[in-house]
Amino acid sequence: MSRSTAHRLAALLAPVALLLPTAAHAETVVTEDPAGDARAWTYFQEFQFVEAPEEASVDVIRTAAALGKRRLSVAVHFRDLEVRPRHETLLRIWTPRDTFDVTAQRLSARRATASLARQRGEAFGCRGLSVGYDGAADTVALSVPTRCIGSPRWVRLGVRSIASPEADPEAQTMTTYFADDGHRGGIRENSIGKGPRIRRG
Repeated sequence: MSRSTAHRLAALLAPVALLLPTAAHAETVVTEDPAGDARAWTYFQEFQFVEAPEEASVDVIRTAAALGKRRLSVAVHFRDLEVRPRHETLLRIWTPRDTFDVTAQRLSARRATASLARQRGEAFGCRGLSVGYDGAADTVALSVPTRCIGSPRWVRLGVRSIASPEADPEAQTMTTYFADDGHRGGIRENSIGKGPRIRRG
C-alpha cells in the first residue's frame, strides 16, 4: 500500500474510529457514489426531479460503515458539507428481522440531532444514539447501539440526504429542495438504494 493510499484510508476511517472505538476489529465496508448526481425539486413539483450537479451539500460521495458487537458506526462523506438552513441525512438499516430509520438533522449551524424509528413507525428512545456533523471533513458520522436494532448478525444500509438553501425573502420563487441517494445515481421517489451486507465483527 502506498503512503498516499494509506493516508487517504486513514482519513476515510477516522470518523468511524472516533465514534466507535469498540468496533476496532469489525470489518469496515466502504461504498462509493458518483459525484455530481444530486437532484432538485420544489414543493409544488414534488418528486419531479431535475439534475442539480452544482449542489454539493447533499452530494454523497462515499459511505464507510462497521458493525461491531455493541455499535453500528457509519460515516457519510459529502462533496462539500456546507451549512444549509436545514440538512437531513437518513440512514436506513435493514437487518434479518426488521428495518430501521435513523434520521440526523441539523438546522443552520445548530447542534445536530438524531432519532431512531422502525420504518414507517414512530421514533423510540435509544440511549447512546449519536451524530456528529464535521464541516471540515465534509462528514456526517452516526453511531447506533446494536441493542436498539435487535443486535443483528448483519445489516445493509441505505443513505439519503436532503437539504434546502437559504430562501430569498424578496424573490418570488418557490422553495427548492436538494437530495441524493448514497447508493445509486440520482434519487427515486419510493425507494432507497441498498449497500452491501455488513457482517458483525
